[in-house]
Amino acid sequence: MPETMAATRQAPFVIGLTGGIGTGKSAVLADLVSLGAEGIDADQVARQVTAPGAPAYAGVVAEFSPEILAADGQIDRGRLAQRVFTDGAALARLEAIVHPAVAAAIAGRVAASRAPAVVIEAIKLLEAGLSRTLCDEIWVTRCTLRQQIARLRANRGIAEDEVRRRLASQMPARRMIAQADRVIDTAGTRAETGAQVVAAWAAHGLPFPPPVIRPGTLADADGIRTVLNAVVREGGRTIAGRTYTVAQERAFLRAMPKRSVLNVALLGQVVVGFQEVMPYATYTHTMDHVGSAGTFILAAVRGRGLGRALSAATWAAARATGYHKLVITVRADNAEAQAFYIRLGFQYCGRLSKQAFVDGQYVDELLYELFLS
Repeated sequence: MPETMAATRQAPFVIGLTGGIGTGKSAVLADLVSLGAEGIDADQVARQVTAPGAPAYAGVVAEFSPEILAADGQIDRGRLAQRVFTDGAALARLEAIVHPAVAAAIAGRVAASRAPAVVIEAIKLLEAGLSRTLCDEIWVTRCTLRQQIARLRANRGIAEDEVRRRLASQMPARRMIAQADRVIDTAGTRAETGAQVVAAWAAHGLPFPPPVIRPGTLADADGIRTVLNAVVREGGRTIAGRTYTVAQERAFLRAMPKRSVLNVALLGQVVVGFQEVMPYATYTHTMDHVGSAGTFILAAVRGRGLGRALSAATWAAARATGYHKLVITVRADNAEAQAFYIRLGFQYCGRLSKQAFVDGQYVDELLYELFLS
C-alpha cells in the first residue's frame, strides 16, 4: 500500500463482543457483519494458533504431552478439554500459552482490516485481556438463565447439567456486565436484538450499507412488529396505541386486504422500516383507486433517505396495483411526519378533531392526499 494511503486510512472501530454461553453472541455478530463489520471469532483463531507449526502448538504439546495429539499430529481438542476443564490450574496454564498468541494474531487482523468496524467475539474476552489491549468498546450479551439452557438444549443438544457446568467455569454475568460499555439484551426476539445492534451502530456514526427495499412477507412479521412497537413506545408518532406480539403481527399480515402493498427496508439483515398501502374503503368499488398509506422507521436510522427509498418502491407498486391516489392521516403533534409527507408531494386537506384517544388524551389528525397519476 502506498505510504500516503496508509497514512490516511482510518483505523476500524473495534468492538469486543462477549457474554455467557447461549446468550446470543453469534446472532449479534451476524448482524454486525451484515452492516459491514469484519467479524473475528477468537475460538477459530485459537484453533489456528494451535495448529501444527503455529505459534502456540509446541508450547501446548510440551505442557500437556503428546498424548493430546491425534494420529495426524493435530491437537485433539476433546482430549485436551478432558485434561483442563476439570482442573482450574491446568486451564490457567493452557490459557497462559494460547491467549498471547491469539491476541497477537487478532491484532494483526485488526491492523490490516479495511472495514469500518471489527468485532472480536470471544467468550473469554475479558479474562484474556483482549478488551484492554485491542478494543474500543466492550459489548456483553445477556438473557435469562432459563433462556440460555433452553437455547443450548434446542440448538446444540447440550443437557442442562452440562450447561450449568460450563457456566460455572465462565465469568459470572454480573461481572461481565460491570465491565461492559454496552449491554445487548437478547431476551427478546431476534428482530429486537437486531434493532439494538442497528441503534448502537448508528450511535457511533459508522457507515451503513445501501438499504435493501423489497416486498414484505410473513417471514418479516418479527421485524415489522419490532419497528412498529418501537414507534409506539416513542409516543407522539402514531395512534396505534398498543404494541403487538409476533403472532398478532402475522395474523394482521394474513388478514391484509387484497390489493394491499407492503414493503420493508433493511440495513444489512435487519428490518429497520416498512411502508404499507391498503384500500381506503373495502365496502364499495367506487374508491378502488384510493389507497391509505403509512410509513414506520426506527428512530436511530431516520434522516438517511430510507423513507424516500421506501416511497419510491411503494408508490410504483401502488400504481401497478391500480391506485391513483393516496390518503394519509398524521398526528397533528407529529411535525416531523408532516414535513416528510409534504416533501413527498402530499397536499394538506384538513383537520380531524379529536380523531383518536391515545395515552389518556384526545389527538387531532391532519389529512393529506397525493395523486399518483
